[in-house]
Amino acid sequence: MPASVAILGGGVAGLSAAHELAERGFEVAVYEKRSICGGKARSLSVAGTATPGHKDLPGEHGFRFFPAFYRHLPDTMQRIPFAGGSVADNLVHATRIWVTRKGQPRIELPARLPQQPEDFVVALRVLFDGIGVPTDEVLFFVDRLLVLLTTCPERRETEYEKLTWWDFVGAANRSADYRALLAEGLTRSLVAMRAEVGSTRSVGYILLQLLFGILAPTGFDRLLAGPTNDVWLTPWVEYLTGRRVSFVNGVTVREIQANAQGVSGVVLADSNNQSRTITADYYIAALPVEIMKTLVTAALVQYVPSIAGLNQLPTSWMNGIQFYLRQDVPLNFGHTLYADSPWALTSISQNQFWTRAPLSGYGDGEMGGILSVDISDWEAPGIRFGKPAKKCTAEEIKIEVWEQLKEHLNIGGAQVLQDADLVRWFLDPDIEFPNPTSAVNAEPLLVNQTGTLHLRPDAVTALPNFFLASDYVKTNTDLACMEAANEAARRAVNGILAQAGSGASPAGIWPLQELPIFQPMIDYDRLRFRLGLPHSGFPI
Repeated sequence: MPASVAILGGGVAGLSAAHELAERGFEVAVYEKRSICGGKARSLSVAGTATPGHKDLPGEHGFRFFPAFYRHLPDTMQRIPFAGGSVADNLVHATRIWVTRKGQPRIELPARLPQQPEDFVVALRVLFDGIGVPTDEVLFFVDRLLVLLTTCPERRETEYEKLTWWDFVGAANRSADYRALLAEGLTRSLVAMRAEVGSTRSVGYILLQLLFGILAPTGFDRLLAGPTNDVWLTPWVEYLTGRRVSFVNGVTVREIQANAQGVSGVVLADSNNQSRTITADYYIAALPVEIMKTLVTAALVQYVPSIAGLNQLPTSWMNGIQFYLRQDVPLNFGHTLYADSPWALTSISQNQFWTRAPLSGYGDGEMGGILSVDISDWEAPGIRFGKPAKKCTAEEIKIEVWEQLKEHLNIGGAQVLQDADLVRWFLDPDIEFPNPTSAVNAEPLLVNQTGTLHLRPDAVTALPNFFLASDYVKTNTDLACMEAANEAARRAVNGILAQAGSGASPAGIWPLQELPIFQPMIDYDRLRFRLGLPHSGFPI
C-alpha cells in the first residue's frame, strides 16, 4: 500500500505538493474550502454576464504574471498536459514595460544583456537615465544595486534583514521623483511591498531578479494566454485527478490534532458545520497564513514550535479590479506601472495575450478588451474622494482607480481611456463590504517586513509526519507569490520523501539567480563580514 498524504488547502501550494507526490506514487487527498481549487490564483466568473453560447465574463483577484526568475512553477507547468503540449505553452512573453507619470510622457524600459561588471554599471545607468531623476541620484541608486550584487548571503540575513529598503536607498533625503520611480518603483506596484517597512534583504534581491529579467533578452516576465482557470488550473486538476489524487471541496479545517509522536488527525467541517476527523500517514498544511494563524493553538505549538510566530507575521492587500471595454485599449505588450498613483496601480491589457481564449467567447461576444488592474496600496488617500481604498465603497474604488489611470494615460490631449468605452467593471469579491468603517479582505498577502524572517518556519517541522507548504514558509524565492508556494510545496514533499525512506528522486529546488561575474566580490565581502568589517561600498 502506498503511503497516504492529506493536503490541507487546494491553492497553488496544495496542488503543487499533490503533483509532486502523485508522480512519486503516493496516495494523495486534497481538502479545500472553496468549490474550486487555485486559491488566490484562481479566476472567477462575473455572474449573469453570459448570453446564450457564451461564458460569463472572466474576473480575477489580480492579473497572473510569471517573472523571468520563476523556475519552480514553470517546471511544474511543463508537466501538465494541454492540447497536445503542456500548460507552459500558454505562457506568453511580455516584451515591454511602461512606467507612466501623472501629466508626463511615459517611460519605456528596453532590454539589454550585460556581459561584464562594467557593462552592468552602464546598463543600469542607461536603464534609469532620462526618467526624470537627477543624474547624481541615478548614480547613487546604481551604487546601491551594485552593493547588493556584491554582498555575501551572510550579511544579507544578518544586516539587510533588519534594514528597510527606504533607508538602504536613502529615499528620505532625495527627490520626489527618486522616491516615486526608484525607491518605490517596481517593487511597490508588483509585489505590494512598501519601501518604508520592507526589508532590504527581501525587497532588494527581488528587485534585482526583476531587473535581470528586464536586462535579459528572454524578457521581463510571462503572462497567461487566457483566464487562469481555462488555461492552467482546470487542466491541472484534471491531470491530478487522472493521477488518482482525490479532491474534497467544501470543507474547512477546524483543528490539527497532535501529540509527541505526530499529527494524529485533522478535524474538518462541511458547509452544514458537520464535523469529521480524517487521518493519513503524512499531512501537509498548505493553507495561507491568515487561515493557518487560526489553527495555531498552544497545544499545537507545543509540538511544532516553529509556527509560534505566525500570528506576528504582517499582511497587506493586493487585489484587482477589471474594466471591460467595448473597444480594446492594448497599451503596451506587457505591464504598465502608474508611478504617481497613490494606490500603486499596475495594469495589463489582457486581450492581446489571450490567444487561447478570445474575448468573443465571453459575455455578449462583443467585448473588445479587458484592462486588469492591481491595487497595491489600500492605505493612501486617493485623488477623487481623498480616502484610502479601505474606506471607500466598491463604486468609489471603481471611480478612483479609473481616474488615477486616466491621469497617467490621457496626456497631452490624448484620450487613451474614454468613459464611454467602459461597459462594466468587476472588483475582487475578497474585498468584503459594507463600509463605512472599512472593508475587509478575505485573502490578504504576506509582506516581508524587517526583522520577520525568524518568524517564518521551514517546510519540515519537528513532527515526523507534519509539513508546511505556503508562501510564508522560508524559501529561496522569499516573496509571497505563486513561485514561493510551489517551492515550499517541493520542500514539504522532499521532507516526506526523506521521512518515508523513499527512493524517488527529490523535487527540484533552485536558488535565485546570482551573476557569476560578481562572485569574486561576494567572496571578498564574506571575508570582510567574518572579520566584522562593513561592505567596502561602491562610491561612484
